Amino acid sequence: MKQRFIIERKNPRRADVLARAHRALDEAARDGDVMAVFDEVKRTLDQNAAMWPALTDFARQVAWPVTQRDGTVKQATPDDMKDVMTAAFEEETRMAPGLRGGFVMLGARTSKYGKKKMGDFLTFLRAEGNDRGVVWSEKANDKFEEYIGGRQAA
Repeated sequence: MKQRFIIERKNPRRADVLARAHRALDEAARDGDVMAVFDEVKRTLDQNAAMWPALTDFARQVAWPVTQRDGTVKQATPDDMKDVMTAAFEEETRMAPGLRGGFVMLGARTSKYGKKKMGDFLTFLRAEGNDRGVVWSEKANDKFEEYIGGRQAA
């Protein structure tokens, strides 16, 4: 039977959770071979929601051209900026050929980020916007403060 224990540093019941996890591992191992996997906690939905006000500010204030299928050029949307910013954050450019010609730039999936990496991405996003003169909305500033505080980009 698969069991999952989330061991959070700031949980006042951390010791109890650790003890329960240890007991569960002991019980499982008593009956045969088991595999224990330790993984970082994935980013939260609140962290995910925190990036959108910043991406919206970025898309509204920084000229970023996106070429459409018909050859016209339009300003990047917040979704476009997410792809641009995650690709830059990952320090890689991934491209795939389009089904009908052209190329598709592939960004990263923040749903795969752990909590720490998502915090690092938010720090990166703030630093990149600051470098480009973005004036953050109150909502973006509030989210930055909530999720990254005074952290500086590396």
